[in-house]
Amino acid sequence: MEPGANSNERKVIQAREILAKIERGEDVEYDGVIVEGDLDISELELPTEQVERKKVAESLGYRGRCKVISSEIAITNSLIRNNVNFNYAYFQKRISFVNTEFDGLAIFGVAKFAEPTEFARSKFCSDAIFKGTKFEGYADFFRVNFGEYTDFTRAEFGGIADFWGAEFGSKARFWEVEFVEDAGFQETEFRGDVTFMGAKFYKNILLDSSKFDTMYINFNSIKDRIVYDGPAYLRLIKNFKTIERFCDADDCYYQYRKKNQTRKKWYSEENRLIEFFVSYYNWTFAKIKRIFESLSWIHNYPPFTWIHRFNWSKLLDWIGFVSCGYGVRIQPIILWVLSSVLGFTLLYKLLPQRYGAIAESGPSTVTMEAVNNSTLLFTFSSGDGAISPSWGECLYFSFTALTGGTPDGLHPVGLCKYAVMFEGVLGYLFLALFVVVLARKIIR
Repeated sequence: MEPGANSNERKVIQAREILAKIERGEDVEYDGVIVEGDLDISELELPTEQVERKKVAESLGYRGRCKVISSEIAITNSLIRNNVNFNYAYFQKRISFVNTEFDGLAIFGVAKFAEPTEFARSKFCSDAIFKGTKFEGYADFFRVNFGEYTDFTRAEFGGIADFWGAEFGSKARFWEVEFVEDAGFQETEFRGDVTFMGAKFYKNILLDSSKFDTMYINFNSIKDRIVYDGPAYLRLIKNFKTIERFCDADDCYYQYRKKNQTRKKWYSEENRLIEFFVSYYNWTFAKIKRIFESLSWIHNYPPFTWIHRFNWSKLLDWIGFVSCGYGVRIQPIILWVLSSVLGFTLLYKLLPQRYGAIAESGPSTVTMEAVNNSTLLFTFSSGDGAISPSWGECLYFSFTALTGGTPDGLHPVGLCKYAVMFEGVLGYLFLALFVVVLARKIIR
């Protein structure tokens, strides 16, 4: 029965009846009912137990003792019209509020759920408070519709936290929350601000097809945990720029490109006949491939032969990665410049002189020689000669060549001329990359 069904078709249960069962330790099980009155355990005479919590809960006024609820509670497909207060509750058994509507304030603050907790497809019309709550088992919030304000500040999820398809109102707080297992926010919609500042993720966080306008989160807390989803990464990048966290935006973009490149293969398989069936008959590629692979004899015929093509897109991505970190890293460019200078320094120093060398430029000289009594022979000499330069001279020559200059008194001969030309071209490329990346960081 849906929560929105006609009230006349439902049985009305008084909240005091449910509270009496909880106080006696009896299981509570209702389906398709309307609960009238405040469901408040604060006045119940229940045993208390010391529950160890982390220091982060102390600032919430946590007193260390919770009221022990030994009943198994299952109120499903129902409507709870008034407020719910399970503050400082220690639920020892399974709790289920599946497909239940909370019309009033719902407080489960500083509580402890020892067993799996189910709120799937429920609706919170007012605020939902789970501040400082500890979920030791599976926390099921699948397709829950939260109200305007939802607070999970400093909650602890010891099991999987499933918020798949949930909808949040104008404010959602996950400040300093700990997710020990996977945190699933696939297809989750945050209609307002959501904050994960200080949150810790020990396993994966899934944001596939999620929607959010403004999310406050440190990218370092999720960069090694976020499961790859292209659109989710692009939304995060846009979000970081919106909240002016440009370093996080660059780091997020860098990881997005890196993971995207890793998923690509150097060679792709193509089959012209299969492409025909995909284009004109709208068959799935996997279906056609399975059919052809089951017919072993057909692979000998050229129309069915797989064609391996080099993936140029992966090569371009790889070049972008190693050269400038996809346009968001200056450090690789600086490293390339230093490596080039040192590499060519070694070349100029260790290259045998018979292949090329650094020559010293000197003044031209004229030599006059008498061939006979009436003839004189004039010989011109440039004064240049190959030298054995020191390491300092080679370093100076290499750095000057990279910046497009010409060292005073030195010039290359032999193969060194081509090395200088190549080093000069590299210098212009590095300068262009540096200017582009630096301009991108400054002008935004």
